[in-house]
Amino acid sequence: MWPLFAGFSFFLKIIHKIFFAWWLDSLLQRRANKALWDDIQTNLHFLYTTGEPVREERTRILPFDYASVYIDFGNVRFCFARGRDELSVSLSPRIALKETYELSVVIAAFDLKDIADVAPLNSLAEVNDLLQTRLHDLNRAFSESQYPEFKTRLMKVKEGERILTRQAEWELNKRLYC
Repeated sequence: MWPLFAGFSFFLKIIHKIFFAWWLDSLLQRRANKALWDDIQTNLHFLYTTGEPVREERTRILPFDYASVYIDFGNVRFCFARGRDELSVSLSPRIALKETYELSVVIAAFDLKDIADVAPLNSLAEVNDLLQTRLHDLNRAFSESQYPEFKTRLMKVKEGERILTRQAEWELNKRLYC
C-alpha cells in the first residue's frame, strides 16, 4: 500500500508544480506579506510613517505560512517575519546588511543586560512598546561611526546566548538519555 501512496503523492506534487505553483504560491505569499504589512501599519505607526518599506523585485516563497516584511529606518533595516504563531524581529545595519541580530539581542546589548533578562516578544504591540522609546537611539547605535563599538557589545550578548543554548541542550539531553 505504501508504494502506491508514495507514487500518488509524487504525481500530485508534479501536477501542483506544473499547473499551480508558478502562480498560486507567489499569490499566497504576497497576500501573507500584505497582511503582515497591514498589521505593522496598525501596530507600529511610528515606524511605518517614517520608515521606508523595502520592495522585493521578485516575491520569495517562504515555507509553511510565513510572511516577511523589510523596513529601512535611517541606519537600520528591520525584518519582521511571522508564521506558525511566532513573531521574529531582526535588525541589520544598513552598512552591513548580512549582519543580522534578533531584537532581543540588540535590546540586551543596548540596555547592557543579560540575554536571559530580556522578555520574549510575542506580538507587534510588545515590539511597539519596546521600540518606540529606543528607535532614535538604535538608529544612532547602528550608524557608521558607532556601529563598530556597538558590534562588540552585540557579540558579547550573542556569546551569552550561545552559552545559554548549550546549557539548555545539555539539560534536555540529560533528561532524555540519562
